Amino acid sequence: MSSNTAFLVGFMGSGKSSILNILKLNTEIHTIDLDDIVLKENKDDLESIEQLFEKHGEEYFRDCEVKAFQKIYQNPNTVISLGGGSMISSPIKSEVLKSEHTFYLKNEFENLWKNIEDSKRPLVSSGKDNVMKIYLERLDTYKHCKNTIDMSKHSLQEASEIIINRLGWI
Repeated sequence: MSSNTAFLVGFMGSGKSSILNILKLNTEIHTIDLDDIVLKENKDDLESIEQLFEKHGEEYFRDCEVKAFQKIYQNPNTVISLGGGSMISSPIKSEVLKSEHTFYLKNEFENLWKNIEDSKRPLVSSGKDNVMKIYLERLDTYKHCKNTIDMSKHSLQEASEIIINRLGWI
């Protein structure tokens, strides 16, 4: 893996895509949203991850996610935003946790739920209790990331600046 590949990791609603957009707009850095790559690879007129889940199911989506990740994870000078569940896939998890440039965007469940409760994300439709269960299952993996940014204490802009400062190659 390139030492100049960074990853944004966190649960749904943690701010990964928003921070990626801030980095894209305010730096020269190359940014990639893994979900966008998955959608591009599935050109059967799907417009969203929600449609991909609905049409093919989660297992198919996770397989597509791993294939897309394997194509992009070594891109130099790149920040890659991973989907909230990407880290449950062993090939992704093992590579990402090796990186010194993995940023876990931590937040309390209630804050995350406020960010996602009105969204059309596939897991949200299963209800708050189920989403909390999934959140708790993923916490241990997230905690192994080399860098943690507490999003309950930092704005999206502040988090972006922390990432820029820690990377040093932007």
